[in-house]
Amino acid sequence: MSLHAVILAGGRGERFWPLSRNHAPKQLLRLLGEETLLGGTLRRVSAQVPPERTWVITSSDLRPAIEALRLPVRPDRWLWEPVARNTAAAIGAASEVILAGSPEAEILALPSDHWIPDVASFWDTVETGQGVLREGYPIVTFGIRPAYPETGYGYVERGEPVPHLRGAFAAVRFHEKPDRERANLYLDRGTCYWNSGIFLFRAAEMATLLRRHVPECAGPLDDLRAALASSAAGEPRPPSAEELRRYFERAPSISIDHGVMERAGRVGLVEARFPWNDLGNWTSVVDQLPVDRDGNRTRGETLSLDSKGCILISAEGGLLAVLGVEDLIVVRIGDATLVCPRERAQEVRRLVQEGKADERLRRYF
Repeated sequence: MSLHAVILAGGRGERFWPLSRNHAPKQLLRLLGEETLLGGTLRRVSAQVPPERTWVITSSDLRPAIEALRLPVRPDRWLWEPVARNTAAAIGAASEVILAGSPEAEILALPSDHWIPDVASFWDTVETGQGVLREGYPIVTFGIRPAYPETGYGYVERGEPVPHLRGAFAAVRFHEKPDRERANLYLDRGTCYWNSGIFLFRAAEMATLLRRHVPECAGPLDDLRAALASSAAGEPRPPSAEELRRYFERAPSISIDHGVMERAGRVGLVEARFPWNDLGNWTSVVDQLPVDRDGNRTRGETLSLDSKGCILISAEGGLLAVLGVEDLIVVRIGDATLVCPRERAQEVRRLVQEGKADERLRRYF
């Protein structure tokens, strides 16, 4: 069976405002060095998947910014979403496109904005997932052993092990993002993992499961399949802009986790053997920033006095200075500045949504 990679690059990364904006979402940023997060994901995928089997699905309004990056993706392997419809619709579209040319294909679907530095261990884990597929599981998810009681991630709970495959289990339950008490319970239980959002499946089975568990997907998927029926075997073609518009305008907005993973009767779980960070908000980059003697993590021109445990980031010229504060995030980027407690980093998205709703302020987001 041929393995295709589908990189999901349609998110906005609003919790990284003011660095992340409408025209420059998180996956296009160089958060951890000279390489964009999307570029890093493409490099990781290219270790095992050739260009003709590498697909990127993202928002059409990002096309100018993405094309300016000159990323190593074939022009006919971009799938441009005209409207945002969450991950179930994106994965459904990619599955139909790939199925049209490769009925036996397996798909590795992965977000474009994760930090996974160990490429060899990543592919070692994926290989175990392929073994789980051969054991008859229609879908495999990859779990991250939790290091602390995180409330910003969903969790997946393991059941019985899959024989002869190291770190492979049946997934018995998916859990929503918990409160602090429940996150501690999951950590203590020892059988729960952070849900990485990386999935492996056979394209044909995913197409079937979407129709079964998200009936609103059936009509749009059927129409897209009919439109692609002219594809030659072995050479899938991307749908036209009009075909994608008709599909996404009718598709429901639901995540693949809620739509399929939580409802499918049999899901495999492989424990990740690679370091991982989903880079979800400003606190997730602290390990990549230099630290001073007071525990402040800094980047750019900053000055701190009698201040402890802060994240201080200044870009595009100018000085950021703090005095007598603790555990704050202060980010100064061009025409906007963010100040918030570190413990409320997850809520920056709320602030962005408020700003976008205000016509006077919309240009800053």
